[in-house]
Amino acid sequence: MLLFAPIAHCQSIALTFDDGPVMADNIGLTAAERNKAILAQLADAHLKSILFVTQTDTDPKRNALVREWGKQGHQIGNHTAAHPNIDDVSLSEYEHDFQLGDKALRDLPGFTPRFRFPYLHEGNTIEKRDGFRAFLDSNHYKAGPVSVDASDWCYSQRLSTRLKKNPNADRLAYRDAYLRHLSDRAQYYDGLSRTVLGRSVAHVLLLHHNLINALFLKDVIQMFRDQGWTLIDSETAFQDPVYAMRPDSLPAGQSILWALAKQKGVPGLRYPAEDDVYENPFLDRLHL
Repeated sequence: MLLFAPIAHCQSIALTFDDGPVMADNIGLTAAERNKAILAQLADAHLKSILFVTQTDTDPKRNALVREWGKQGHQIGNHTAAHPNIDDVSLSEYEHDFQLGDKALRDLPGFTPRFRFPYLHEGNTIEKRDGFRAFLDSNHYKAGPVSVDASDWCYSQRLSTRLKKNPNADRLAYRDAYLRHLSDRAQYYDGLSRTVLGRSVAHVLLLHHNLINALFLKDVIQMFRDQGWTLIDSETAFQDPVYAMRPDSLPAGQSILWALAKQKGVPGLRYPAEDDVYENPFLDRLHL
C-alpha cells in the first residue's frame, strides 16, 4: 500500500549519513545493533552510501563499526574530530580539528577525501568561508554538501525520549510522521532546485546514524520509491555539477540549494532552514 501519492516527474536521491556511530546504547539497540541494522537495510536496497564520521580516538570497538561501512563498499568521509561550529571558532582552530579527523580516518577502508561541515555551517564571515574553501583545495578534499536537509535527529530524539518513558509506546506513529517530514522536505528542496537551476538535481539527503533510521530506513527507501524517486548511490549523486558550486552567500552553508536560492534572492527562506523549532510544535500536536 502506498503511503503517499506518486509524483508526476522522475527525481533521483542518494542517502548520506552523519555523526556515527555513537557508542551509547539506545532503547535496547546497542551501537553495534544500530550499525548492523542501517547497513543491512542499505544492502537490501542495493545502495552504497557515505558515512561522515566525527572521530579522534582509536576506540577499537568504534573503529570496527566504522570499518564495516568500508568493508561493505560504502565510503567514509571526514566530519571533523569534535564537531565544532565554524561560526564559533577561529579558522585555524577549525582547520586543526579537520586535520585531527583526517588523521583518524585516512587509513580506514572506504576512506574518501570528502568533507561535510558540522551543522552545515560553512562560515559566518568571508574570511572563514573563503579561507576554508581554499584549505580544502590545498588538502585535495572535495566538499560533501546536501541538497535535501531535514531534521531526522529531532524525530529520533523524540522517539527515544518516548521509549525511555514507555518501551511499549507506538513506534509506527513516529515512523509515519517521520516519513511525511522527509517527503515534505524532499519536495520542497526539489522545488528550490527547479527555481534556481531550472532542473531537478541528483539529490543528496542528509540523515544521521541514529535510532529512527536503524528502525525505519527501509520504510524511508520504500516511501521514496513509491513516490517515483530513483534511489542512487551517494558518489553518483555527488557527480552532479551543483555540488562543486560555491554560493556567494553569508552566513554560508545550509543546503546547497538553499544557499543558491539565498544568493538569487528567492523570498521566504527561513534560517536556519531546518531545526527542531519547526518540528516540535507539529509533534506536540500529534502527542508524539
